[in-house]
Amino acid sequence: MEIFSPIIIGGVVDLVGAIAVGKSPAERGVEAFIYRLAKPLSLFVSHLFSLSSNYALLLVLSLSLIILAAVTGLGNYLRRYASAWISQRGSFELRRDLYDALLRQSFRFYDRQRTGQLIARATGDIRQIERFLGFGLPTLLSSLLITILVVSSLLVLDWRLTLLSGVILPLIVLTASRYAMEIGPLWSEIRERFGRLTSIVQEVLAAIKLVKAFAREDYMMERFSKECDGYLRVLIDTARIRAFYLPLSTLLATLGGVLVIWYGGLEVMRGALTIGGLVAFYLYLTRLQWPIRSIAFLVGMLQRAVAAAGRVFEVIDAREMVKERPDAIELGEIEGRVALKDVWFSYDGEHMVLKGVSLEVKPGERVAILGPPGSGKTSIINLIPRFYDPQRGSVTIDEVDIRDVKLSSLRRQIGIVRQDPFIFSTTIRENIAYGAENASMDEIIEAAKRAKIHELIESLPEGYETRVGERGVTLSGGERQRIAIARVLLRNPKVVILDDSTSNIDAETEEEIRLALEELFRGRTVIIITHRVSMARWADRIIVLRDGRVVEEGSHEELLRRGGFYYRLYMEQVGDPDGYGS
Repeated sequence: MEIFSPIIIGGVVDLVGAIAVGKSPAERGVEAFIYRLAKPLSLFVSHLFSLSSNYALLLVLSLSLIILAAVTGLGNYLRRYASAWISQRGSFELRRDLYDALLRQSFRFYDRQRTGQLIARATGDIRQIERFLGFGLPTLLSSLLITILVVSSLLVLDWRLTLLSGVILPLIVLTASRYAMEIGPLWSEIRERFGRLTSIVQEVLAAIKLVKAFAREDYMMERFSKECDGYLRVLIDTARIRAFYLPLSTLLATLGGVLVIWYGGLEVMRGALTIGGLVAFYLYLTRLQWPIRSIAFLVGMLQRAVAAAGRVFEVIDAREMVKERPDAIELGEIEGRVALKDVWFSYDGEHMVLKGVSLEVKPGERVAILGPPGSGKTSIINLIPRFYDPQRGSVTIDEVDIRDVKLSSLRRQIGIVRQDPFIFSTTIRENIAYGAENASMDEIIEAAKRAKIHELIESLPEGYETRVGERGVTLSGGERQRIAIARVLLRNPKVVILDDSTSNIDAETEEEIRLALEELFRGRTVIIITHRVSMARWADRIIVLRDGRVVEEGSHEELLRRGGFYYRLYMEQVGDPDGYGS
């Protein structure tokens, strides 16, 4: 719609000029086109309002510009609304796909990623894409359409003048190309450095107690400032390039306008072009300046969006290291027989943490896996729920390879209480009920009682509706452990894994929990991962790991009588040489 106004204004200039000197409208050019277009309506207005034909014609042309502006405004409203809807919907879909990809990825993926970088991709990078979809893409499309229509109109008005004005076009295209080549890598570096800054901030917030305990505020500030300096340098380089190329494109567009005025003036003086035609041509040229001038800006925005999209889709398209097979089966009710068969496992693919480990836990048996730090015991609890896959060997439940079953059905059968349990920043009730859908309040209270945390919760002003701080900072270590144990108790899994789950609890509370767990664990498979002999004594059988291999296996009394590695651990921790059977 915007291409009509210059031709109308040019026609008005010629018509008014002709009428003012008493001449009839021309039979060619802009004046004749506008006159033929507006004459029928102007005659109707002349008869309707008893106006002279000249005044009626001027009134019709003036009103047509108003109507044209109104229609254009309505079109712009619809375009802006549509582009905003598309961009918001697009960014919503991207965020959902990214979040879904993050949830689907295995632990191995997170071993190689920094949390701050992932947060930056989920926020800043998607925002860049959203801006391009909401502003850059519609502007680019409208600029291309306007360019095509305006160039067509210019060729109709005067093809010689059009060719002259196009002399500057190759220079503008060259400028835009150079700008894109220089600005593209910088935008990629900006997104990367922004991710590093986010990572540093995230790490400091997560480890703020450690930072203050070691009085390392100055060091962390220096580290952050150094990264900020690099980020600032890239931003300044980007600003320098934009400050050079954007005014240069404006200068080139202005030179094109000057050529049009000079040559067009000569054409008017020779009678080859009317004044209205020159006015229309110049107005068209000014309409063309915005699309051309915006090329560099849109190219820069496109470069930013491409760089951001590359980082986002790197996560979305990342190969899942632990993935369900297409023919995976649903794991139904199980007895709880867990076995590792000649398992070799490495986190990096080179340094083996487990070396040919074979073990079996019978249904209802309580087995402790004990060993010093780095022996590989924690890797076992990561393999059983299939957080990782071994390089060699297999893990089975009830003689079924866990790689053949659906992950959700496998993990519903397993409850894990880790050494440092995660507590969500929500109510205690929601934290306990996290692993059990549609749990009733009575069931939540019963689980809390068994975990010896009910009385403490009841003593709080809001009871089970008490909100805890981020990661449970308002709770003690023992309280977090007991809430995590209540969470597993409520889920009532067939296989329970305790990862040093009572390591942060005092001896009295540990004994209370042990008594509560005795009844619950009867008839269920229990695997206790620990480095403490006191916890290993809970088990029916103890498996001792050292350097990724099983070195001893037996009951507490049997291992003490052998006088091997377990006996030495016992002496180091308990120091009672007469405690064989105690």
